[in-house]
Amino acid sequence: MCRKGRKILLLLISMMCSDIVTWAQDSTLAELNTQLARVTDSLQKVYLLNQMANELKLTDIDKALYFNKKALKLANQVKSPDACGVTNELMGELFDIKNNIQPSINYYLISAKIFEGRNQPDKLSSIYGKLGMLYYRNNYDLEQTLEYFRKSLDFAILSKDKELIGEAYNRIGSIFFDQGNLEESYQYFVKALDIFKSVNHQAGIAKALNNLGEIHRIKNENKKALDYYEKSLTINQELGLSDRVATNYQNIGLIYSKQGDVKKSFDYYEKSLDIYNHTNNAEAKIKLQVLMGREYLISGMFDQAKETLTSAYKQASVKSKWIQICNAAEGLSEVYEATGQPAKALFYFKTYARYTDSINLKQKSDMAMELQSRFLNNIKDKEIKLKDTEILLLNNEKEIDNLKFNLLIISIIAIVIITVITIMRTSGKIKKERLVREKDTLLHKTQQELMRIELKSKDNDLMNFALHLVQKNEVLKQIKTELKGISSTHDQETNKKVRDLSIHIQQNLQIQQEIDEFQAKVDQTYDDFFKKLKNRFPSLTKNEERLCALLRLNLSTKEIATLNSTSVKAVEMSRYRLRKKCELDNSEGLPEYLRNI
Repeated sequence: MCRKGRKILLLLISMMCSDIVTWAQDSTLAELNTQLARVTDSLQKVYLLNQMANELKLTDIDKALYFNKKALKLANQVKSPDACGVTNELMGELFDIKNNIQPSINYYLISAKIFEGRNQPDKLSSIYGKLGMLYYRNNYDLEQTLEYFRKSLDFAILSKDKELIGEAYNRIGSIFFDQGNLEESYQYFVKALDIFKSVNHQAGIAKALNNLGEIHRIKNENKKALDYYEKSLTINQELGLSDRVATNYQNIGLIYSKQGDVKKSFDYYEKSLDIYNHTNNAEAKIKLQVLMGREYLISGMFDQAKETLTSAYKQASVKSKWIQICNAAEGLSEVYEATGQPAKALFYFKTYARYTDSINLKQKSDMAMELQSRFLNNIKDKEIKLKDTEILLLNNEKEIDNLKFNLLIISIIAIVIITVITIMRTSGKIKKERLVREKDTLLHKTQQELMRIELKSKDNDLMNFALHLVQKNEVLKQIKTELKGISSTHDQETNKKVRDLSIHIQQNLQIQQEIDEFQAKVDQTYDDFFKKLKNRFPSLTKNEERLCALLRLNLSTKEIATLNSTSVKAVEMSRYRLRKKCELDNSEGLPEYLRNI
């Protein structure tokens, strides 16, 4: 069968499988809904809601979060530690899938705190492994990542679960691999392989073999690397692990690429790509396309490089995968530079630079939030100690009551004993009340800090979104200006192409979809702010309310003008009218005033 026919067949099979999977999922959810309606026990409802969230986490993350939030609320009501631990862990996983890192970290840590007191080392090994992977994928501090992976290994050893131990060895080996410490990495991968072989865990054996192949590939020991990859491939094919088979194909393709066999290399890349299309693994597909585009570029196959990288760029943009947008944009910039198209090369280079800056800013913001989270967790630890002290006081109080009952038998010293006990109880109550007041104060401060952090995070998201829109319009305007300069120095046909491109850019400048999305996010985020603003100034229009929100985000007049596609002068007039309606003195800044509402 020709390549085109094979692709059509795979597409049809993929569509059929997708329909079957959707039908099976709908059927499972309907059954779970039926059970939920019949069950009266709250704890059983928690676990049914958990199952529904698990079913939906890869297809509809928002619905999954909705069901799991209901489960978490119910678990807290029934005060079941196990249910609370499981639900918090799943909540961390859902936010991780949603790429909302800080809440994910918090929920994982809460879950770990719950299970630490319940002698469940297998659960703790799993949670700390997930925490480490979250840090690892998002380029956080590798030392902290390694600390979580080591904790995962320690608890896995305590649980005596060899599969967990093997996974922990694999993860630690990956950290050393990324640090370039190949010898240390090799030792951990060998340990993982030995552990998995001892329990005949085939999937784990395949993973460890692939990892060992990676080390030999980096060392340019291509024959050994190929041997490990092919052994891993055989096992993964027998187990039907499609995505892992695709990874094996990709790695084998890298070997043939290093050996200069371009045709064979791309044969394996295509096999891998077919699988990712079949399994709808969008992220892996984008990464592979970027790799293939790079390989085409190195081989001088510029048309194929442009086609592959453009496809990766578009898919990464739809999925908001910033890192892959950067990689694809960088590759396209090099392609257009190599083919003598400087304007397009400049456009993609600027895109690469802009997203790189955004990624760095987001990482810094996430790391700052993570540090704040550690601080808040320390506060929670102190709160738990206060609760322990309170319990101790209650136990002491019970002992005093028992002592009082026994001493009442001795009639001669009854009055003295009663007086002593009364004094002790009064002192204990005063101390208890003081501790309760301190706890309430600390809880209040903690709640305020959490609210402040959440609002700051939302403000940062809106600011990044606004700056992205401003930068996009400014870049397009700049390119349009540069194209006008080019049009005066070329022949008539070139001028026509430049005018067409200018019109296309102008159309991009006028697209309202992203602006509307931004305005919707502003309306949702600042709902309470708008209510307070409306109560204080009923005469404000909807546009003036939105201007208040943009000023509260500390956007400049020029940025607001660019965002609203209007002139700076018009924004200044709007600010002047807004100051009049708010009755502000000249000495008082409008943004500061709005942030204090």
